[in-house]
Amino acid sequence: MGGVGDSGMALCAANVPYGIAKIHDVQRQLGQPEDATFVASPDATITRNDNRWSQGFGYGGMYEWTGDFHVLDIKANACGMMVGALPDYPELADVRERLHTFESEGLTLDGVHLDNDLHESNHFVDVFELSPDSPELPPGDARFYFIMHSSGHEHRGPTPRGVGLYWDQSEALVEMARTFDTPWGQLRVLTGDALADWYEFYSRIQAFNHRRREHLAAHLFGDYTPIVNATHQGLVRGYTRANIGCYTFLDDAQGMARIFPLTLSAELPAFLVRANSSFTDAVIDRMGWGDRVDRHGLRERLRGTNLLPHGGGYTYAQLAGVARVVEEGPDQRLFELAPTAGHEAQTIRTPRGLPYAYRGLEVKDRMEELELGRAVVALDLKYVLKSE
Repeated sequence: MGGVGDSGMALCAANVPYGIAKIHDVQRQLGQPEDATFVASPDATITRNDNRWSQGFGYGGMYEWTGDFHVLDIKANACGMMVGALPDYPELADVRERLHTFESEGLTLDGVHLDNDLHESNHFVDVFELSPDSPELPPGDARFYFIMHSSGHEHRGPTPRGVGLYWDQSEALVEMARTFDTPWGQLRVLTGDALADWYEFYSRIQAFNHRRREHLAAHLFGDYTPIVNATHQGLVRGYTRANIGCYTFLDDAQGMARIFPLTLSAELPAFLVRANSSFTDAVIDRMGWGDRVDRHGLRERLRGTNLLPHGGGYTYAQLAGVARVVEEGPDQRLFELAPTAGHEAQTIRTPRGLPYAYRGLEVKDRMEELELGRAVVALDLKYVLKSE
């Protein structure tokens, strides 16, 4: 609903109905209303996690359902981004040397050895200068800032701290789960005591990942002022609401609790966005969604979604969209892709191997068109810090 309508969004829209249908069927088996939904954020796109994709889920939006259970196949992992204000310009050579120390000697937090995830394609630490074209001065009133996208892999499998976040990295978690067969494939959900135990573990890891980013930032930069530290792939508002590749917040959140970073391609500024409550009745009706929303009884849910894009998301210049989805059996789907001019048609199971680019200002423009939020601070990139 909130996407930009390009090839990345088309792939997401072709796959997500299978995951939602599976949740509906589990709800039916559990005697719950069949009301699972996905609301796309402006950066909605594919997920490059093959198991998440094969289970019928995309990236960049809010999954929500009723019923006292959690869907493990969505794979919430408490990943997020942090923004900090810096008192002075941090020289690249100095920060790179500190990164090398982290790479060679490691860091620990609460007795946990932190792995280095800054080699991943979409994980980074960027240093920025306040743009002279910035609409407003940012919180912290500084000239230089950093944005860190990092979460670590320390708790995706079983550890002394708990059973693990990912079902496909923890046999113990699979044993805790109930596996349901549906016409579209299997779905693993947690209920009862198993859900309570796992969600308590998840909540501790979400808090740990916040402090992990703070700890790594202190190592890299020394003094800084935190601006925002927010989860964009997790369960910020409970185990029946999964914000996967987007931010979400409560209606009564104020001040810096409604400021979030938006990072696009490296050629463009990053932005700090002030969130609005979404989606308003005026926006729903102006976009022509009113009849559909009301027919399914979803107006109240949509108005309480409160989401924002977290980045540009993947897009594919060689693709015009998805021509057809061929169902070969449960959890077995082929996607016949329609090419743009000069490219050949192709058929895929997962999009992980497709050449991609990151979107640009169209995500910001769509966010502002839908009145989800407004970019109030612009930050110009000085350098990117990554591991090899």
